[in-house]
Amino acid sequence: MADSDSGDWGPKSNECIERVDAKFKCHDLSSRQWPPIVIYWDVTSDIDNISVHHMDIYTGHCPEYKYRIGDTYGSTTHKILLDPSVNHSERLVLSDRTADDFQIYRPPQTDIDVVNARFRNGDPVYKHPMIPGYEGFLPRLNAHFGQRYTVSATEALSEFQKSQLNSRAARNQLERVVDLQIGKGQPWDLLDRFSATAEFKLPLVVVRPECAGILRDLPMDEPKLAPPTHSTSPYFMENSHPDKYIVKGYSGHVPYGFQRFGESSKKLTNSALCDFSSNYRRRQSTEWAPVNVVK
Repeated sequence: MADSDSGDWGPKSNECIERVDAKFKCHDLSSRQWPPIVIYWDVTSDIDNISVHHMDIYTGHCPEYKYRIGDTYGSTTHKILLDPSVNHSERLVLSDRTADDFQIYRPPQTDIDVVNARFRNGDPVYKHPMIPGYEGFLPRLNAHFGQRYTVSATEALSEFQKSQLNSRAARNQLERVVDLQIGKGQPWDLLDRFSATAEFKLPLVVVRPECAGILRDLPMDEPKLAPPTHSTSPYFMENSHPDKYIVKGYSGHVPYGFQRFGESSKKLTNSALCDFSSNYRRRQSTEWAPVNVVK
């Protein structure tokens, strides 16, 4: 198990000794997982000849092992384990661990409190626990994976509510600074005093009018959008309308389309529909016009 050059080794294969604050504890390995750290010493020598190292079958993490080369695994881990400059784990691998040390409750109680506080403040929709099957909108839910619906919904709502509270606090702080600088309030602490006497006052004044055009909140004259014409048939659209054609794949009758060829589907159907509309309006104003009978 461990390399040795002298003497008889003390612990047997079913025992190991770990170093804990310069003391040694003996563990029975008959019902435990094989330890990664083993300490052997020569029973004929003193305590200074202790050899502590990782076993070669250990597959866990060893800090700074990949940065050290030139020695065997046992020698390298021996130096690492005794090096005071290396950040070692605070807990031994063979230390007693109960399931409570690693139990994680999802969602956390803090997230539940945030969601319930949101419900008490007037939100009648979201309340912990969220019932699976709810098909309405849940903010930030698409960014959570790998958990049950109730857990993901509660954590997403808590994250969204915390973001809203932070934004509201920042906005309130900005409004308070503006009030202090114009003399509407009294400073409460040193930060308020510095804000009230700052060199630059809020709201900031435009000092380069030539750059005002890049601001997005300036009113600009924009052309009005035409109302949607989803129900208008291409047969009765104006001849200049860009959508006056029949989509490719239409297998029905195209008026005036039998005598056209050598063009793409869009150009061919547009030309055919324009001829159809022109002929239809001409006959509508002449042949189909109402006749007035004068007696």
